[in-house]
Amino acid sequence: MPMETFDKQKRLLTSADYGFVFNSATYKVSHQLYLMLARQNTVGRARLGLVVAKKNIRLATRRNRLKRVVRETFRKQQQHLDSLDIIFLARRGFDSLQPAIQTELLVQAWNRLERKLGGQK
Repeated sequence: MPMETFDKQKRLLTSADYGFVFNSATYKVSHQLYLMLARQNTVGRARLGLVVAKKNIRLATRRNRLKRVVRETFRKQQQHLDSLDIIFLARRGFDSLQPAIQTELLVQAWNRLERKLGGQK
């Protein structure tokens, strides 16, 4: 399915893209272990940016695994997210959860974002 790929067009690539969302996010999904910021874009598809700081998650293997899980859950939910630019920020402690719990939390986060989007269309 080409719709469910995670190619370059589905990513926030430049600091201007990130700044656009950081400076004027209209949707926020917050949790003790993560924060999602989102804003409508003009490109016509959902795009994802990741901020997984070494300060919050020390081991590179854990940072990389978390990014894989976030990208995978985004890939499966992207058709429901219209044209949003989304930034996912990991907070301290997210990497200490079991992989299944990480995935479940992220699916819940995407669903919360989708509900907020549906309420403000």
